[in-house]
Amino acid sequence: MDFFQAQDNARRSSRLLVFWFLVAVVGIIAAVYLALALGSRLTFSDYALAPRPLWQPELFVACVLGVGGLILFGSLFKIWALSRNGGVKIAEELGGRLVSRSTSDRLERRLINVVDEMAIASGIAAPPVYILDAEQGINAFAAGARISEGVVAVTRGALEKLSRDELQGVVAHEFSHILNGDMRLNLRLLGLLNGILLLTLAGRVMMRSARGSDRSAGPIIIAGIAMVLVGYIGVLCGKIIKAGVSRQREYLADAAAVQFTRNPSGIAGALKKIGGIGSTIEHPKAEEASHMFFGSSASFSRLLATHPPLGQRIKRIDPSFDEQTAVAQAVATESFSAPESNEGLVRGFSPHHFVEAVGDPQPTHVAIGHDLLASLPQHILAAAHQTGGARALVFALLLSPDTKFRPEQMDEVGKQFGMPVREQTEAFAQWLSDADPLVRLPLFDLALPTLVELSPEARAQVVETAERLIKADGRTSLFEYVMRRLLSDVLEPHRKRTARVSLRTLQSDTNALLSLLAHAGQEDGDHAAAAFDAAVVVAPMDGPWEFDRKRRFSARELDRILDHLAATGTPFRRKLVEAAATAVMHDGNVTASEAELLRAVCQALDCPAPPLLQPR
Repeated sequence: MDFFQAQDNARRSSRLLVFWFLVAVVGIIAAVYLALALGSRLTFSDYALAPRPLWQPELFVACVLGVGGLILFGSLFKIWALSRNGGVKIAEELGGRLVSRSTSDRLERRLINVVDEMAIASGIAAPPVYILDAEQGINAFAAGARISEGVVAVTRGALEKLSRDELQGVVAHEFSHILNGDMRLNLRLLGLLNGILLLTLAGRVMMRSARGSDRSAGPIIIAGIAMVLVGYIGVLCGKIIKAGVSRQREYLADAAAVQFTRNPSGIAGALKKIGGIGSTIEHPKAEEASHMFFGSSASFSRLLATHPPLGQRIKRIDPSFDEQTAVAQAVATESFSAPESNEGLVRGFSPHHFVEAVGDPQPTHVAIGHDLLASLPQHILAAAHQTGGARALVFALLLSPDTKFRPEQMDEVGKQFGMPVREQTEAFAQWLSDADPLVRLPLFDLALPTLVELSPEARAQVVETAERLIKADGRTSLFEYVMRRLLSDVLEPHRKRTARVSLRTLQSDTNALLSLLAHAGQEDGDHAAAAFDAAVVVAPMDGPWEFDRKRRFSARELDRILDHLAATGTPFRRKLVEAAATAVMHDGNVTASEAELLRAVCQALDCPAPPLLQPR
């Protein structure tokens, strides 16, 4: 799976979706106009004199403004409403319950662990997890406007009836949707179709308001009937559009899930159980979001089905599948198949392989996530799943290595959050001083989703305290910048996006970023210059290039640079990530700080980077 190609495909699908939506809107306006024009001829024309003409410019303009404006308003309003925490809103509208990261329920704990493993493997903060408690069918979905804002939701049936391998296959399928840009596409589709649904509702209102009125209300009733009928036709067209957009992407997500886990029996077992148990979602709003689910959420004809036939999906994963006998076996037994050996899957330590791994975690990355969670002391893992402990972990990671600043920093933590958090921070700092530096970023990723559970005011307090801890020693290290950037992206994700900038500015920003990355792991200026020279060879644009020997950039300046570069297109960002990796890996040795900085760059560019792997 090529992350950058998948992102391009999602954008093309979005453009195609908008085109067919506009075609449907034009058809709807034409149908309403014809209904009103014919209705006015029948209601008001005196055929003995002169019937009203079929072409009535004033009526046509009124239809374009009224019907078109109503659809446009309904669509844009829904898209706007879902642009901020859209995944959370959809999960809650469908009856979802947020699973606390500190849950002690055995099944919920298993789900959290599976999601954490996939998040570490993917190089993103673990998304919030929701359970649809009222749904007994086996199903799941991922939703969100951006990778950093995604949520994963599963039904109670999936939680209780799937084995761990099967659950991992379903979660891997949903992570594929997160990484491929499908979530944003699905939200736009949901928003566009809302305008057509609003047309049907408006038609019903018009019919009720005109009922019992005098004869002059005839055109209003006719218009209302026309809007209801045409609205239903529009909904039918919307279902066909959803089916066309969704089916192929489901095949791709199934294939990605097998690739992530290297365990075809996991997702195949889940699909087989769906064949016997079902995946129906009973919630009344389920049909509206049917294209987002892992399995079909309702019964549709083959033409309107948002998902490929179940047998075909299983057959692509398991060619030996026998549809006649497998369903009963899948329901009667809990399937478990250990993944094959990961030997030989570790990729070489090269920029090209790093780019290939972006948005495309391998079984080895998943194994890293599993092993990391298993290696953490139980009290550290438990703390990452509790709000107080998660705050203390983040603050411990931000304490200055120069101990003379520690008292001031600890006083700040105690002042803001009290002695319990201060004492936990001190204890975690002691543990971190002896821990492998490579656990810092994954541990931070585990703490972030717990902090998301806090109120907006409490999240802002965490961000503000982190800023004060960083500033305590008068300098911002690369690791502190990475932490600050990731913390802001997840806890304050709605900052204004930068518009596209000139090519000259992009060239200057690229030059500055590659200079910084070349410096990051090099003490010797000549070695850093050599790393820079190697990076610009694969840079996304032509020079002139000039190595900047300045080792430091302010956090604000680096934020500005990354925001500019994040506004570029997919081909540019692909080459930029390769150039950044070239600068970092030039000497063949990547430190924890370099890996963290490279991760922050990729995060800023919306390019999730899995953990860097040393060759065996």
